[in-house]
Parts: sequence; C-alpha cells; structure tokens
Amino acid sequence: MERVVLKTEDDVEIIGTYRSPASPTHAAILLHMMPATKESWDAFATELENAHCASIAIDERGHGESTMNGTLDYHAFDESQQQAKIHDVEAAFAYLRSQGFKESDTVVVGASIGANLAIQFLTMHPQILGAIALSPGLNYRGVKTDGYISQLHAGQRVVLVASDDDDRASAMSSRALHELNPSQTTLIEKHGLGHGTNMLEKDPELTKELIHLLFVK
Repeated sequence: MERVVLKTEDDVEIIGTYRSPASPTHAAILLHMMPATKESWDAFATELENAHCASIAIDERGHGESTMNGTLDYHAFDESQQQAKIHDVEAAFAYLRSQGFKESDTVVVGASIGANLAIQFLTMHPQILGAIALSPGLNYRGVKTDGYISQLHAGQRVVLVASDDDDRASAMSSRALHELNPSQTTLIEKHGLGHGTNMLEKDPELTKELIHLLFVK
C-alpha cells in the first residue's frame, strides 16, 4: 500500500492510496461518497488485490487529505466545484497510466456522487471496461448521469446497485438509468443495506458479487 500525491489539471493536490498485487491484470479507480474518504474503500480494495486487481482510492477535493491545507471544504462547494471533481478522477487515471495500465485494463467504482463521476468518466474514455455505480443519482450536487448513461461506448457496461431503504432516492434513480440504457447496464436491487459503500459493509458477499461482475463477462 502506497500513499500517492496527485496534481489535477486545475492545480489541486489530491491524495490517494495505491494498492497492487505482485502481478496485476487490471486496475480500479475508487471514488467515495460524501462525507466519506478514501478509507471507505479499504476492505473492497483488499478484495480487489485478491482478484489480481490494483486500485487507487482518492480523497476527492475538499475531503480527507485533499483540502489544500484546509482551503478546500466540500461542505462549502457549489455545483461547479462538485463538477470539478472529474479532474480528480482524471488525475487518478493518469497515475494508473504511469504504472503501466491502459484504458482497456481499467474499471471505475464509485459510491453516490462518486458513482455519478464514474459514469461520466466512462463517456470520456471509450476503452475503459466499465463501472460499478453504488447508489447513483440522476443529479448529485450538479453531477448528472441521465445524459451520460446513454452515451456509453460500445463494449462498456455499468453495474447499478441500490437498496430499497435508501432515503436519497437512488433506487428510483438506478431504475431510471437502467431504463435509459438497458443493454449496457445491469441493475442490482438490494434490501435494507442503506447507501453507497455502507451496502458493502452490511453485506460482505456483495463485494464478491461485484468483483465477479467486473471481470467475468
């Protein structure tokens, strides 16, 4: 496990954690929900390592260690600042490229607003394999998905995961996204697991199910 310092194209310093097995076959970008941090992916990243997959989990701008000495606080972000988090994802991918990974080796996994960013990121990188979107929304703080889900490139797919007790309407949003592009999305609906990465904590078997879906077509 390695702490990495990234610089975005708009000059924001992003802190991440990179993990890699001895001979990785793939790599994953892990994007947390609000108000979580990169550490919310620790258990998932360990399972990815066991599946021969490297990963980079980042503190998105304004979260965790990515506050630019306290000058960035996601609580105060407007929509444009939330939307700018896509630069953080690009910086994470640039790091994976520096480690020898290509688009075709890479997947993106996000929770809540991180799920929305993951879907958007796919449309910007045609060769990226796909994404897992835990509790996506149609519009989280200005980061939208409905216009992007229908713009997925050939061969890309998104696994949409939501729980029926989520009070953020992500279950309805996940169904809506699936209906917008049923051929390139898989919808998984769970009961009583809550929101985002909380679902993984409450149901450890879900992690194994999702990793299987990522790498077994």
